[in-house]
Amino acid sequence: MAAMTKVVRYIARGLFSLIFLFAGAGKLMNWQGTVDALSMKLSNWYMHLEGTVMSRDVHEFLMGSTETLLGVATFLEILGGLLLLFGIKVRWGAFFLLLFLVPVTVIFHAFWFEIGADRQREMAVFLKNLALIGALLYFLVGPQPHKASQ
Repeated sequence: MAAMTKVVRYIARGLFSLIFLFAGAGKLMNWQGTVDALSMKLSNWYMHLEGTVMSRDVHEFLMGSTETLLGVATFLEILGGLLLLFGIKVRWGAFFLLLFLVPVTVIFHAFWFEIGADRQREMAVFLKNLALIGALLYFLVGPQPHKASQ
């Protein structure tokens, strides 16, 4: 039974990590497109929040840092996915993926700024990401199969 549990945990971690590994690889394969998408999202946030919590200086700083922000995010996404896949430092992998996924969920899937079908689509992705965040929290604090994965 212990061997079966180990196999099932490996399969579960592997399947779960695929979404992050494929998305991270996709960012690397279409780097400029992803930088452009991030710039557009940051501009959308600025349009909605100008004069409140986001000043022009903050917006300009973020716009000038898009490649760095994307590089850090992609690194966290791929590293976290690999750690989960191989069962090495699983809690660290979950932590890195949380550092990646929480801001991505809020910034990229702000359904509250959308209307119609766009609102429904972004809300669905937002809720899917909340489910992923819930699973990552379980990986972070739930029972671990062996000492090496902590």
